[in-house]
Amino acid sequence: MESISFLFGIFIGILSGLIPGLHSNTVIVILSSFDIPNEAMGAIIVAVFSSHLVTSFIPSIFFGIPSDSSVVSVLPGQRMVKEGNGIIALKTVLASILFATLVCIAIFSFSMDAFSVVYSAIKPYIGYILLAFSAVFILISKNRFLTLCIFLLAGILGQFSLNLKMYDVFLPLFSGFFAMSAILTYEKGAKIPKQKDNGVGIEIFGYALLGVALGFFADLLPGIGAPSQIAMLATIAIPMNSLGYLATISSISASEAIFSFSTSASIGKTRMGATELLGKYVSIGDNLLFLLVLFLLSIAISIAIIYFARKLIGKIAEIDFRKLNILIALYLVAIIFVLNGTNGLIVLALSSALGYTTVKLNVSRTTLMSAIIIPTLLLLFRIFI
Repeated sequence: MESISFLFGIFIGILSGLIPGLHSNTVIVILSSFDIPNEAMGAIIVAVFSSHLVTSFIPSIFFGIPSDSSVVSVLPGQRMVKEGNGIIALKTVLASILFATLVCIAIFSFSMDAFSVVYSAIKPYIGYILLAFSAVFILISKNRFLTLCIFLLAGILGQFSLNLKMYDVFLPLFSGFFAMSAILTYEKGAKIPKQKDNGVGIEIFGYALLGVALGFFADLLPGIGAPSQIAMLATIAIPMNSLGYLATISSISASEAIFSFSTSASIGKTRMGATELLGKYVSIGDNLLFLLVLFLLSIAISIAIIYFARKLIGKIAEIDFRKLNILIALYLVAIIFVLNGTNGLIVLALSSALGYTTVKLNVSRTTLMSAIIIPTLLLLFRIFI
């Protein structure tokens, strides 16, 4: 029964990851409404959680539609697709996730002992660290004044959006910043080249190790739990090429997921909705080895499926984007309205306008990530607006 449930979960996770705007937590909540035995439901949750993690990067790379975990992958992913390296971008993500998963499992016992010590040590200084990184990012930008203006405007919009308490605030916010702004600034004469299928260099594993370390801290930092936030901080401190971006954020996603089992068992805290839901069906602390094996197996199966289908996936990039952009825009408007109603459409319109302005002013779109950073700073310093 559990094996069938597990395979079913992998199938659902892969499918849901390919649908922009559909979060694994949403899928798990829907499945939990059915009368499924606890052990089988536990296997389904792990399978959906991990397989969705793998495939959720595909819409980000090839369509420019981000989730909260893959938003930083949009920019390098889009660049690589335009260069004919979309499949290489995908292979980088797959290799980094698998490598990060193996490393995290290898150091899992150590993480359980380290979490309680590290958490108590850094907690008083988190806000100051984030503030310092933000200041450095602005100071090293090409146009400090314009970067500061975009940084503040995006932060205000982020705070405004969070106060609306929508079902999925990240979807309209980041879709406007990245997907819709790319559609609005799309050059009709641009031709997407055929996607090459070259190998991936070993240098990405250094970035994947960085992602593992950052993923460890991601489960500890209140208000800075999303991989996109952690990756944003890393890009400020460490210059990265496109492959580095992709390897880092994908390994952050994998390591944060695995370490959520560790924090749940060691300090009784988890910032991952799927892990919290899992705890309602099985005892995480009593079944750690079994859960880790299931997670690794699901990751491996999902990666194998996507790897062998990579050329088919790569053909997505060769579609006429003048027509595809219209379909993507219509889809985004529809799914955002269904999930968030009129408020979602308002945020989508505002974020699209700001994203378009950012591109036209030649300001790095990474600056728009202040939509997460400023609300986090306000929360950490207990400034409520």
